[in-house]
Amino acid sequence: MMRYGINSFSARCKYRRLRERHSSNGFEIPQSGIKGVSMKIEVNEGKLPCIVGGGTAVAGILFAVPLVMYPNGSMAVRLTGYLVVALIICIGIGMCMMGRKRNLLVEDRTLCYTDSFGRKKTFSLDEIGYCRAALEEKGGRDYLKIYDLLGNKLCKLEIRMKNSALFLQYLMDNQVRIECSEASDNYLKSMLCTKTICEEEIPANINACLEEAKKYVWEWGKLHKEFDVDWKMGIAAYLEDELSEKKQLWEQTGCSGKAFPSGLPEGYLLVIEGYLQKDGLFVLDSKGRAVMFYVQVISVSKSFRAGETLKIRFFDNVGEELAWQLGWLAHALPRNRYHMEALSLQHELLERL
Repeated sequence: MMRYGINSFSARCKYRRLRERHSSNGFEIPQSGIKGVSMKIEVNEGKLPCIVGGGTAVAGILFAVPLVMYPNGSMAVRLTGYLVVALIICIGIGMCMMGRKRNLLVEDRTLCYTDSFGRKKTFSLDEIGYCRAALEEKGGRDYLKIYDLLGNKLCKLEIRMKNSALFLQYLMDNQVRIECSEASDNYLKSMLCTKTICEEEIPANINACLEEAKKYVWEWGKLHKEFDVDWKMGIAAYLEDELSEKKQLWEQTGCSGKAFPSGLPEGYLLVIEGYLQKDGLFVLDSKGRAVMFYVQVISVSKSFRAGETLKIRFFDNVGEELAWQLGWLAHALPRNRYHMEALSLQHELLERL
């Protein structure tokens, strides 16, 4: 889903906090396959408009203080200053008010969009034809546009909005076509690279991804012989609820040895991870964090499609993600201090599943 940890488990924790931020709108996301239980998602601006608008209004008030305490100049100059201050304060208040109103509420297959002026538009999932999305750091574009079957725009959101990731997953689970701009960041592209597979397909897919990862690592080692290092890598399995932010990834116990007779549970993760080693010892940075890469391949999570409970999601961008992480590592290694230490992994790294 994102660029995961290269030299510590902290990036994985950031990913977990991102998911919590995208699902902390006051609505739970229940299993939509259970009769009588509705699924709700609210995409909104969050607290940002109130923070920015409030800051703008306060700035306007602060600008007014010297005008009142130290009046000088002609009446026309003072009136102009007061008008500018009043305009700044009104803009700040307007941002707070308009930001609070704008949202998209999804209840099962019904969607209700409220714009900044409070005007509402209700439509169903069946009316959605396709979606266009962009998240470009360099270009500054950020949008999520929904169109009907005739190509008319139904609403426009932004990826930065709270719970936009959940809404994108809702659209993908319900097989809505999503067009992503070529210049979009890897965060958005990787999110749209997910595929749904069945449990029987997991071994073949994860094993193929591991072989692909080994090729990238071998090429990286060949290109950077000056480092004279090796990699300890393999497949690891985790339960997301059991991951602790206080521990590094090598300290996590994982769940490779656990059996799930009733099928894979929600929060089950399969990842490909590798630890940098030199002379048989693990390489750690100046803060004592193991230098590593981490790429999520399989995730079991709740489905946003009616009649389904869980989906097994396969992230089909292992090569691209690993290439970015290894490229970053090649850039960082010569510029930082590291030391070696003997560590004992608390979970199993599998060669094959």
